[in-house]
Amino acid sequence: MDATIVLMLIEAVLILLAIAISKAIRLISPLHATHPISVDDSGKDVVDDPIPTVSSPSHIIDAPLATKYDVFLNFRGEDTHDNFTSYLYEALCDANIHTFMDHKLHKGDNISPILLETIEESEISLIIFSKDYASSTWCMDELVHIMKCRDKYKRDVIPIFYHVDPSNIRKQEGSFGDGFAKLKQRFKHNEEKVQEWKKALNQSTNLSGWDSKNFRTEPKLIKKIVKDILSKLNSKPSFHLEGLVGISHQIQKIEELLDEARIVGIWGMGGMGKTTLARAVFHKLKAQFNALSFVENVRKQQGIIGFDRLQQECLKELIKDEDINVFDIKSTFVRNRLRRKKILLILDDVDNSIPAEDLTKVYHWFGEGSRIILTSRDMQVLQNAFAFSIYSVPRLDFHDALHLFSLKAFKQNEPFKSYVELSKSVVDYCQGNPFALVKLGSFLQGRGKEEWESSLEKIEETPPNYIIDVLKLSFDGLDRDQKNMFLDIAFFIKEKVDVSLDLIGQLYGSSVDIDVNVLKDRSLTSFDHNGYIEMHNLVRDMGVEIARQQSFSNPKGSVRLRSHRDIYDFFICNKRTRRSEEKRIMIVRRR
Repeated sequence: MDATIVLMLIEAVLILLAIAISKAIRLISPLHATHPISVDDSGKDVVDDPIPTVSSPSHIIDAPLATKYDVFLNFRGEDTHDNFTSYLYEALCDANIHTFMDHKLHKGDNISPILLETIEESEISLIIFSKDYASSTWCMDELVHIMKCRDKYKRDVIPIFYHVDPSNIRKQEGSFGDGFAKLKQRFKHNEEKVQEWKKALNQSTNLSGWDSKNFRTEPKLIKKIVKDILSKLNSKPSFHLEGLVGISHQIQKIEELLDEARIVGIWGMGGMGKTTLARAVFHKLKAQFNALSFVENVRKQQGIIGFDRLQQECLKELIKDEDINVFDIKSTFVRNRLRRKKILLILDDVDNSIPAEDLTKVYHWFGEGSRIILTSRDMQVLQNAFAFSIYSVPRLDFHDALHLFSLKAFKQNEPFKSYVELSKSVVDYCQGNPFALVKLGSFLQGRGKEEWESSLEKIEETPPNYIIDVLKLSFDGLDRDQKNMFLDIAFFIKEKVDVSLDLIGQLYGSSVDIDVNVLKDRSLTSFDHNGYIEMHNLVRDMGVEIARQQSFSNPKGSVRLRSHRDIYDFFICNKRTRRSEEKRIMIVRRR
């Protein structure tokens, strides 16, 4: 018989074999699928109310962004960086006003997107007009963006006229006008941009501000500015919550815990908004403390700069001493300086018990009323760091989730009428995970219904990489046995199998309690009211995708197959490479 015909027959047999195997049942019988129900705070079943809809993009809103900084400094570096602006920056920081100052002396015409984003995330912008301010495209582009944020997000803008007459800025005269004339000459072929700069100059100089010629000394001027900034910040709402859906109740819960505990933990799976919640609490409570430090992404920073440097930077921020080092913490003088301060310290995304313990041990050197908040995906890390009051971040309920998704997908509070059912499908899949809702909403924004349907079908099979990358950090910290257990559970749950501790015991032996608890502590699994193990949809599908990739990249290990295509591809790959080792293959019938 011809060799080609033989090969074709072999492949046909393999396809039939794959289909037959995929209909087999291994280890347990298939059980019926269960559907999650929503539960309110009292534990009662909730019946969803009808969803309000709109037929067109009416009620489009620009929700204020959550602020990261209190003050953004806009200034001409060559004029004021080494004198007035630096002194002002130091005074603002000493008053615990979280201030952004770009210390680089920029050249060129293109402003950094990160800098524009920082302006958007700042509550107040201080514009320091000086003699050569208008000769810098960086200064002028920042100014334009600052004025746009004033209109769009209702940010405060305060001009400071440093040795320059406000009327000269409005009319572009004098030394200030000379600098602007040079800039106009450089951009003589871009009249639109020039007019944009002129408009921003006129608007900003008409605002209430500070004129240096009215003060005999710079320290008096700086003192007045700082007092004015504090007054404005204190009169504002504690935190812009309009863009943070469903967070008010969570902030209240954290405040209640802080009333009773010195160290509080915030725990939950990746993407649940732990950092956002911690920052919201930080902004709301910071006026009650006289020393502050928000150490963002401890996990990442520790890997880049090391723990000692991280601790040193934290110490510098708390006692406002740039020359201090980590060894000084043993000094009686440094400890006494800390004892005189009421401190609020936030340690974000802590994933290792040892640095968490070391960072929180210094609490005993903090002044009366000090508080520490830690965020982590790992319950054990929080407990080891003495955070015995721990807040578990809940999933957004359906209505809040739909609201958040709509803000990103439709730029309004509700979905378009023709997209309601598709929107509900996305929200159901995300199961109240804010990160996934925001990312998918932004991705789908402006796309047609066919693209929505195609995307939804795809993400329900495999979450996008940007979601997997966030969730996978919890998986990466497991040991080999724990990883295999997690992947098996994800595989079973994807196939609508109820996974009990008895089943896990059959697969792994009787000593599985510790590994099951590790998965739970790392926010990868939980238990339903019947005692069955459950997973968030995104975590489950991440596990299934990891298992699928491992089946092909490491076929000598465990193999978990779901689809006809995967089964066929796997056996063809092994046939061609002449692999015939004994394998652990898990196959569950598709229902």
